[in-house]
Amino acid sequence: NKVCCRNGFDLGDGKSEEEKKSDRSSAVQQHRDGQVELFFSTYGISSDFLAQFAVVFAALVHDVDHTGVPNVQLVRERPSLWSRYNGTSVAENNSIDVAWSTLMEPEFANLRASIFANDDEQLRFRQLLINVVIATDIADRERRIGERKRWDRAFSKISSWQDEWSEQTDDSLAGIDVSLKATVVLEQIVLASDIAHTMQHWLTYVKWNERLYKELWSAYDSGRLQKDPTLNWYEGEIGFFDGYIIPLASKLKECGVFGTAG
Repeated sequence: NKVCCRNGFDLGDGKSEEEKKSDRSSAVQQHRDGQVELFFSTYGISSDFLAQFAVVFAALVHDVDHTGVPNVQLVRERPSLWSRYNGTSVAENNSIDVAWSTLMEPEFANLRASIFANDDEQLRFRQLLINVVIATDIADRERRIGERKRWDRAFSKISSWQDEWSEQTDDSLAGIDVSLKATVVLEQIVLASDIAHTMQHWLTYVKWNERLYKELWSAYDSGRLQKDPTLNWYEGEIGFFDGYIIPLASKLKECGVFGTAG
């Protein structure tokens, strides 16, 4: 019968003290190697719980107070938003403000205390939230160009990424910067959450696609949208898959952050 200690190491009845010491050392090394691999294969996100929750929170609130029209129409209807946000990503910035002001209400004090323990963590959480929600403004051409450039800088050498951290000393590992890769991956995850119905079951896609159509039709019918969404709807959806959804899914697979889950 084998007896395991709390760490799960085989104490090895009948082994010498040197052999037991070697077994423990090997087990510790395997644990260390596993932690290193998990950290660098996820670009540090696996151990950054604040960033993880920021992504979840962003996915929940990134369309708060959305009125069903694009930013161009929104600033016509609410010109104050243009000046407040310097004409940049007005719907997204407004969603951030509404969500943040709600989170800051007294009734959510316990939730805030669970999310961030001090002012520094609160500031970082807010900055993470802003970064990833603004990323969902896919109609902003300049922002999309910037996102592509960041992706290229972060993952142009992804095939040799493992060589940079595997079998390195702790001192060498401490000098490897994963911040850009982590930032870009977090952006991609929230972008996926923004159009998540397109990556799920067909019936889920149809359900939410129909709701999107009705929302746009309502805006068009009330004079808030210039183009009839019925025109080229199917062609537009196919183009959206080819030009945006499939490349986004490919990026999530390419970065490898989800491992065997794809």
